[in-house]
Amino acid sequence: MTRIWIAAVALGFAGVPGAALAQDGAALDCVAKTISPDLRAQIGAAMAGSDSDAARPLFEQFGALSTDCMTKNGIAADRKDVYFDYNLARVSREWFAGQIRKAGLSVDPVDRSLDFGPKGANPDLSSDMTEDQINTIINAYTAAGVDVESVDQSVWEKVGAYAAASSIYWNRRQQFLSH
Repeated sequence: MTRIWIAAVALGFAGVPGAALAQDGAALDCVAKTISPDLRAQIGAAMAGSDSDAARPLFEQFGALSTDCMTKNGIAADRKDVYFDYNLARVSREWFAGQIRKAGLSVDPVDRSLDFGPKGANPDLSSDMTEDQINTIINAYTAAGVDVESVDQSVWEKVGAYAAASSIYWNRRQQFLSH
């Protein structure tokens, strides 16, 4: 997944706000509201995979959508990378959350234990998670009554990817809004 994030950033598609405060909400929601369900699912699956070459056309499509939203919302070109990262993380985060729910788990233990949210600590997980952070998540699921030993490894990988996407989502959102 890290290679996908690096590839996406390297593509240089994005945009971040330079618009008035009243436009922040519309700008934050633009990509999420206009992306097709098919592209949303493909992006999520690409973020879960490791083939960055196969994902490149998806990121180009996503980049064009992001650029269109920048234009519609008057977002300055110098905010492009933050805007792209925010939106890619948002779409990925939502996809991973859906996959985790399909496996019968909630994402609430991740959000609570790592303090993600508008007023949370929102730790930077853009590199590998620490052993302490992983244990914090496992302990939160255990406290929520989940038999962690019975959860498939592929689900835990999605939980980790959700945490990484949440970190980027909340931190880029804060950067976007602090323009």
